[in-house]
Amino acid sequence: MDGLLLTRRERLRGYSEKTGLIVGPSVVLALVELALGLWVVAIFVLAIAGMVALAGGSSLRTRKGSAVFGVCLVAAILLFLLIASWFISHPIQRGD
Repeated sequence: MDGLLLTRRERLRGYSEKTGLIVGPSVVLALVELALGLWVVAIFVLAIAGMVALAGGSSLRTRKGSAVFGVCLVAAILLFLLIASWFISHPIQRGD
């Protein structure tokens, strides 16, 4: 189906479903970070996921693709956070 004959309400519902599927796993990660007391990291995760979800909600075609993209997005955010924490805890020069 190409979506040519969909009404405005149906298009908006499809867009919101796909956006929710993209941002859903990142919300779970943000809640875990918030439970650990890392509220700045939780805000960062939600901001990145929100921006990507707004762009990806209209470009992805299926809900399954949106869900897979959401899981890949949360994996990429988690990998970025792990690499950033490794760089912060292992400085290049020791400052004594």
